[in-house]
Amino acid sequence: MFFSKKIISILYLLLLLAVNVYAFEQSLSPQDNITVGDKVVLNIKADGLTVDSLDKSKLQELNFGDFELLDVQSAQDNSVNFILSVYKSGKTELLSVELQYEYENQQKFVKTNAVPVEIKSVLNPQEPSQDVLDIKGIVKFNHSLLWYLYFVLAIILLMVIIYLAYKYIKKRNRKPIQEEIIQAIPPKEYALKQLNDLMALDLIQKGYIKEYYDKLSDIIRFYISRTYSIDGMEKTTAELYSMLKNKVTPEHNRELKNYLLNCDFVKFAKLIPTQEDIEKDFNTAKKFVEEL
Repeated sequence: MFFSKKIISILYLLLLLAVNVYAFEQSLSPQDNITVGDKVVLNIKADGLTVDSLDKSKLQELNFGDFELLDVQSAQDNSVNFILSVYKSGKTELLSVELQYEYENQQKFVKTNAVPVEIKSVLNPQEPSQDVLDIKGIVKFNHSLLWYLYFVLAIILLMVIIYLAYKYIKKRNRKPIQEEIIQAIPPKEYALKQLNDLMALDLIQKGYIKEYYDKLSDIIRFYISRTYSIDGMEKTTAELYSMLKNKVTPEHNRELKNYLLNCDFVKFAKLIPTQEDIEKDFNTAKKFVEEL
């Protein structure tokens, strides 16, 4: 009798383990041939798991390792897609994360499985890098240190004279420069004019998709820089997102980050958008200008 109860307890524990193991399904697409900058979809399917049931406050805290979470979307089979991207090449691992969601008024947890992946570089491995040059020979100095000091001072003095002469001539012949003309136009009005000028260039019809998205991204960055008095033109998308945290609403900031990342994919990862996506991205840019 004692052994029978023990066997039943063991079977019950095994049943609980089986439920925990098979309580969800996950898949990674694509699994192979992932290149730096590609979008990767981690699909999770579990009882009651939807985008709305997830604890939104925990999503940005999820650590996928070298992968960055871009968006969370609903899939057609009632599962959830986690849209990820990676900017580091080589062998790495999509880390396991714990998802917390609510189902039937209860807190549920799903812990994903870690997945080893290899990220390919966009550089051609057959062509050697030109970043590192051979070491040059030792240069011998034939003059004293004082001679070189006089020489440097003479160069500095000459540069000062040239600069003062340039400022004097420029002041005499000064005309309104392009930057001053731009500053005289309200940021919103100037950004909308730039968007209209971009459409008039017909870059998409001419096949210049990368150049089109480059200009589209710069228009938004320049508008944001002028509106919030920041230097966002040379910043990465992640740096610009951090600079705007205390200036715009979190919702607008996330939408702007995802939009600029999408432009980066076209510019640097050679993503080819559809005509529908191109029109949607233009309208989204216009919406940012009108609402931010």
